[in-house]
Amino acid sequence: MYQEENAGKTKVQRLYLISFDACGAEDLEMMRSLPNFGRVMERAAICERVASVYPSLTYPAHTSVITGKMPKHHGVVNNTLLQPNRPTPDWMWQRKYIKGTTLYDEMLQRGWTVASLLWPVTAKSKITYNLPEVMANRPWQSQMTVSAMNGSLAYQLELNKKFGKLRDGIHQPALDHFTHASALHTIEKYHPNMMLIHYTDVDTNRHIYGVHHKKVTEAMKRHDVRLGELLQCIERTGRLDGTWQDTTIVLLGDHYQQDTTNIVYLNYLLREHGLLTTQDDRITSYRVIAKNCDGSCYLYLNAHSAIEREQIMTELETVLSLLKKDEKYGVSHIYTGKEAGELGADDTCAYMIEAKQGYYYLDEFDVLTRPVNEEKKHKMRATHGYLPTNPAYQTFFMAMGCGIREGIKIDAMNLWDEGTTLARLLGVSLGEVDGRIITELLSDS
Repeated sequence: MYQEENAGKTKVQRLYLISFDACGAEDLEMMRSLPNFGRVMERAAICERVASVYPSLTYPAHTSVITGKMPKHHGVVNNTLLQPNRPTPDWMWQRKYIKGTTLYDEMLQRGWTVASLLWPVTAKSKITYNLPEVMANRPWQSQMTVSAMNGSLAYQLELNKKFGKLRDGIHQPALDHFTHASALHTIEKYHPNMMLIHYTDVDTNRHIYGVHHKKVTEAMKRHDVRLGELLQCIERTGRLDGTWQDTTIVLLGDHYQQDTTNIVYLNYLLREHGLLTTQDDRITSYRVIAKNCDGSCYLYLNAHSAIEREQIMTELETVLSLLKKDEKYGVSHIYTGKEAGELGADDTCAYMIEAKQGYYYLDEFDVLTRPVNEEKKHKMRATHGYLPTNPAYQTFFMAMGCGIREGIKIDAMNLWDEGTTLARLLGVSLGEVDGRIITELLSDS
């Protein structure tokens, strides 16, 4: 990591970060054929090969975008928490899980207004107009109460009154219809200086149907319509208040997906080797536990002394030897905790298991393996979380407007470079960062 020194003035008066979850580099050919994505791609600065984070999951990825850090440094190392005694773990919904500052924190301190619509890990932040991505995860909770406690109450009540009828829980495309209507309303009424928008239509449909299903194509076309309406709204309001020439628009993906055929439940194997105990549907104790990231899986130790740790590691080696030998475990690679940290993941894990093509991991323990089509709770015909080095598994970054060089092409970058580069654009410092400033993107470089 290095200390970023960007503090200074910025010409930018409006910044829009628009995230299209699970849209990747492989989608760019289709995006060029769509009217609104195509129009943006003709003039935007663009990188067509952005490596996501490891593990390549939504929450770690979006946090890297606004911190300029790898997951091991910003602290959001998974989507969900390690809570073995809970039937369903909580997600890392809240701002408290992020170590250090963020782009929106710095701009709030400068007096900017910030709006956020379902941007991950923003619950209980100081964002001005905040509809956080958070779910009721206790039997006694309601979604309305949980959302109200974690975001901007009056703002959320307003959005629900106006557009709540568009929503059908988390089902798509209804959820993105609600998000989109809320975004247009927020731009028109509140003119926020900074806006974070998270669309998940493509991600949901890829999980349900697979990477290249026609339902995904339909979702991408819906995104194109949404993008066109956003651009019109942003330009219209910007011309009315005189900020259009000082506006920057960023379109980005967070990760891609891969098709799947089989699921492996490593906690079953750990239980069979006496490293984990269960009762009914819960883990009651463990010396080693598997914590899935879909396409990869952490192994964590529960040791109270160096001697105990050494004993557990010796027993775990037997399990690891099985994983290496038998293809049914779906293992592509086994990384030590140190190696995982070098890749950006949580370096406090004992090991990180990387799944091979067609496999992903879950935390349950009733069976060792299962075909995807037989899974009931977490059936995903495509998913993510894999090591993001494969060029066919990477995502994209596009930017245009104030402070951006029009039409520039960047060969490759990492997701955390986006946060560092945007900090330079905004003239703020994110402190110690992992990302490099992509100066070629910036018109003042």
